[in-house]
Amino acid sequence: MPWDKLTADQRRSVALQLDYQRDPANEQDQKFWWEFFERVDGLKKQLAEWELVATPSAADLALKETRLAELKQELARMDAQKLLARGDYYPARKPSLAKAAPLAESAPATRYVAYPRAMRQLTARLGATPEELAAWIWLGPDEGGIAAYMNANELDPPPRFFYANCDDSYDYIAPLMACWFKETDIDQFVPADRYITGKALIDRWSLQPGLQTVAFIQAKIAESRLLDIHPIFGGTRGTFTDHADLPPLESGLFLLTHVELIEEQDFDVMESAILEKPELVNLATQPDQAALGSSEWRKQNAQAAANALHDQPGGSREKQRRMREIWASGKYSSRTICAEQECAGLDMSYDAARKALTNTPAPSRC
Repeated sequence: MPWDKLTADQRRSVALQLDYQRDPANEQDQKFWWEFFERVDGLKKQLAEWELVATPSAADLALKETRLAELKQELARMDAQKLLARGDYYPARKPSLAKAAPLAESAPATRYVAYPRAMRQLTARLGATPEELAAWIWLGPDEGGIAAYMNANELDPPPRFFYANCDDSYDYIAPLMACWFKETDIDQFVPADRYITGKALIDRWSLQPGLQTVAFIQAKIAESRLLDIHPIFGGTRGTFTDHADLPPLESGLFLLTHVELIEEQDFDVMESAILEKPELVNLATQPDQAALGSSEWRKQNAQAAANALHDQPGGSREKQRRMREIWASGKYSSRTICAEQECAGLDMSYDAARKALTNTPAPSRC
């Protein structure tokens, strides 16, 4: 080190850094960060390995996508943790004697709301359930979901909440009790998709005469017409029937659009059966008229706003329709390849493109 060429401030900085590195009192702190970056390197290696894993079946593809999402979420959490650290290499940094630059005008402070208030507002406006909120958090804002945060009452900015950091409990609602949400996100949130639980789906389809409901749901999962989501484990025993350590099918989350499409294509008496049990009417079905200002009226307005947003030119539904048209053209031999090759041109993520092709018929070939 060219010590004689360093300024007084630079020499002081170097001396303080050396003192920090050699001080036994800082041993635990140094050990923590060494292991932290070792963990980051390990996660990046796992991510690269999973990117190369072949997916000959729908189950393999689901497992790969789940594991990639978990690794990316863990890396994002660690990036947030790194940003929360001060970044000093030594304690008690002294302020610079140089003239400070004028401070920019501070931005308005972000307001956060705790889970109970956020859940109440989403229920009133969208008819949302805690299970749906869990699905939206698992997806994240890039996939039509929403972001949740931790310790927003004491940290600024607060770190993101990710299910990848939860323990091995089947319960994905309990972790939400510690979550905070940006107030503007809750006020403006319009979900890209709606979800119901496996238990609700079993109850809903149990009305069909002669139907073995669980076996039928497992068959639709095997056909890639249904996808069972679990925010902590990725999937359930509905997909991996021989994995007793996975959560039960009842705890899974299912896209309502997939459920309704199966009902339209496979059931002849769904409408009359539902009429016998009105509480199983899907989330999007509402009475034609509702009292002004009532909860039903707010739900209808929210649904209309969501449909307008997704149906506009260039919206998510148009992109999904274009993706399905490309697949139907017979240009590609598999849905996975079609989604990989065409998602960028349609300004879609791979996951969104692949999801758009779920449950689509094979293209007709001459």
